[in-house]
Amino acid sequence: MDIGFDLGVNVPSGVFALHAVIAVVFLGLAGVNGANGELIGLGLYLAMAGMIGLVGLMAGRIVARR
Repeated sequence: MDIGFDLGVNVPSGVFALHAVIAVVFLGLAGVNGANGELIGLGLYLAMAGMIGLVGLMAGRIVARR
């Protein structure tokens, strides 16, 4: 799958990795909310994790083109 840049030791991969790490934190928070039965918190944190991951992918593509 072409994601717009080559994964490896480069700046676009670093940008994507930073966003991916932050998205994993939000996935953990979603897990905590899901375990406590808080469905609204679960949904919000899952949405935030997805959006942060997507922004990281788009930012990596933008950085790769410069």
